[in-house]
Amino acid sequence: MTNLLEISGLKTEFTSDGRIIPAVDGVDLTIKKGEIVGVVGESGCGKSVTSLSVMRLLPRKGARISAGSIRYNGTDLLKLSEDEMRKVRGNEIAMIFQDPMTSLNPVYTIGAQLSEAVILHRGYSKKEARSHVIEMLKSVHIPRADKLIDEYPHQLSGGMRQRVMIAMAMSCSPDLLIADEPTTALDVTIQAQILELMRELQNKQGTSIMFITHDLGVVYEMCDRVLVMYAGQIVEQADVATIFEKPSHPYTQGLLKSIPQFDKVQARLDSISGQVPLPGTVKQGCRFASRCPAVHPKCLAEAPPLFQLDNGQMSRCWLHESSVVKEAALR
Repeated sequence: MTNLLEISGLKTEFTSDGRIIPAVDGVDLTIKKGEIVGVVGESGCGKSVTSLSVMRLLPRKGARISAGSIRYNGTDLLKLSEDEMRKVRGNEIAMIFQDPMTSLNPVYTIGAQLSEAVILHRGYSKKEARSHVIEMLKSVHIPRADKLIDEYPHQLSGGMRQRVMIAMAMSCSPDLLIADEPTTALDVTIQAQILELMRELQNKQGTSIMFITHDLGVVYEMCDRVLVMYAGQIVEQADVATIFEKPSHPYTQGLLKSIPQFDKVQARLDSISGQVPLPGTVKQGCRFASRCPAVHPKCLAEAPPLFQLDNGQMSRCWLHESSVVKEAALR
């Protein structure tokens, strides 16, 4: 499979009170055609900022991409004009946002909002767009689609609004879909339905998906490959089976240990001590060092690179350097 999206050395910064805050710091990421890649990590680790950087939807004031490239089908999106990017956004690359209530405009009908993209990108007439929107609503298993098209967002449940957002994102058959916490506000039953729906649409249209979440159970269910982010960097990446069976980074290990085990009684859940450092506050060493149970003196002094392991796994941890491993074994 060839790479559909290639992010290289991405750095995205925010400016606040004269300070530069590095929200995303040197991220490398690839997504192949037809692949579902999960991006996981705690809140504030840079997952959503990475996705907004790809879409070029960062705030116009106080935010900028300071370095790196974002290549989609070989074209660097950062070099496109806003008019050129508008032709890509919603047509070739689409996004499902976290909160469907704030993403849908409350004063326009569902039909008006879904029609806009196909009229703009596909040149449909209003009549053609209406028919297409009804079919898209049916494809996401929304009942009475011909009636709902004339309703407003507040008339729908949270699950229905999320289905509408998926229909909107898929209306132009994009090659890449970015789903940013698409099931966060939904109950478990609706969540399962939404995940099944996304998998169904992906199988039908061959769409690649960048799936952003903090829910490792969803990752196991949905994804082919997983990238773990911490404090603006990718600290581990591997296929989903390897991540769950043989996590190599102490942070990933901590995340997996915090998942409830239903096959055994637990007095209390495991947790990772401390908090994610604020962006830009760790001046040297590993950003996870203050919370790491396997911290080594070198971790406090030098920032680790992303080590390539024998099984194709990648991990940003000094424990993969032979000299550190030997020294730790002697202690």
